[in-house]
Amino acid sequence: MLDSIVPIEQYDTDPDSPMDYPDAPSNPQNPYLRTQDPLEAALEAQESYKYLLAKSYFDTREYDRCASVFLPPTISPVPLTSTPPNPKSRQSLTPQKGKSKASAYSGVKDNSVTRNPYPKLSQKSLFLALYAKYLAGEKRKDEETEMVLGPADGGSTVNKELPDLARGLEGWFTERQDKGLEERSQGWLEYLYGVILLKGRNEDEAKKWLIRSVHLNPFHWGAWQELNDLLASTEDVRPVK
Repeated sequence: MLDSIVPIEQYDTDPDSPMDYPDAPSNPQNPYLRTQDPLEAALEAQESYKYLLAKSYFDTREYDRCASVFLPPTISPVPLTSTPPNPKSRQSLTPQKGKSKASAYSGVKDNSVTRNPYPKLSQKSLFLALYAKYLAGEKRKDEETEMVLGPADGGSTVNKELPDLARGLEGWFTERQDKGLEERSQGWLEYLYGVILLKGRNEDEAKKWLIRSVHLNPFHWGAWQELNDLLASTEDVRPVK
C-alpha cells in the first residue's frame, strides 16, 4: 500500500495553487498479478451476474443459497465403478498416511476413479460455491453441537458436507491432472482441499496441498494461516512435485 501512494512531499497543500499531476503510464500493470488465463476470464465474464447474486447470499451467510446458484441441489459426487487400465501409472491424490481418505470420509473406495461432478465453471465461482457448502456444513455442525447434552457426546457431531466435497475435489483435480492444467490453477481450490484434509486429520497431505496453494497464489493469507501450525521451519515451504 505504501508503495502505491504518492510521497507526501509531492502533494501541494496550497488550495489556491494549481496542482500538477504526474502523467500516468500508458499501460499500467500490477506486478503482483499473474496474466489471467483467457479461458478463466471468459468464464468469469459469462458468470458475472450469477457471481454477484451468489456473493450477495454469501455475504449475508445464506451459504446453501449461495452454493445453489452454481451447483444443483441434487448434485452428488459419486465414484465410478470402473478402474483405470494402469492404476499405478499415475500418482493418486488420495492421502496415504495412516488411514487413507477412504477411512476418513466413508464412501470412497481405494483404487476407484472419481469423476468430476461439477459443471463447467470458472475457478472463482466454483470456489465460492464449494466454500459456501463447507461453511454451511460447519454452521449446521455448530447448531447440532449446541444441542449436545454432555462433553462426551461431542464426537458424533461432524460436518456432513466434507465427504462429498472431498470426493468432488478429488475428481476435479484428477481431471485437471489428466488434461495437464495443474499449473493453470489459481490456488483457491487447493486451499479448500487442504482445509478439508485437515478436518480429516490428514496433516501430511493437507500440508502438501496448502504449500501448492501458496506457490500458485503467494498472497493467499488463509493458506499461510493454516500452514502456520503445520510447518516446523521455512525450509518446509518448497514446491510440491
